Amino acid sequence: MKRFLPILFVLLVPATMFAQGRRFDENAALKNLGLSDTQITQVVALHKSTREAAHADLTHIRLINAQIAEALLSPSPDVQAIDTLIDKKGQLRTEIEKNRLSARLQLVKIVGADDYAKIAMFMKERRQHRLQEWRGYEGLDRPQFVPENGAPANQ
Repeated sequence: MKRFLPILFVLLVPATMFAQGRRFDENAALKNLGLSDTQITQVVALHKSTREAAHADLTHIRLINAQIAEALLSPSPDVQAIDTLIDKKGQLRTEIEKNRLSARLQLVKIVGADDYAKIAMFMKERRQHRLQEWRGYEGLDRPQFVPENGAPANQ
């Protein structure tokens, strides 16, 4: 047991330091872009509220999809009810897009038109970073299309 403890210590310390080093400090990154503390607070609050609203709308869309699937399972589906659900789903998607564009306009007001490009690039990189963390790998931006003949599409 005494021989095992130093080995465990040697393995755990770098692992915990690596795990702590992988955290993404959004405030520090925004500060590096030249934003003031007030602007950082506003940008983070805007991002959080927009994300929460989109999450709620996407949850409603999933529920509508389940309702549509359930309605289609019946022996004689009610076409008008399904059309109503599809219209409601379209309204939610429109609402998501409106909220996203509204947030973009608010972001331009917060940081100014000149700094908006830097912030937009930061947000894009942050989304890509989060997607890579979620997928559990790095380096692949998106799946590559391979035609039926097997030749890569980029050649």
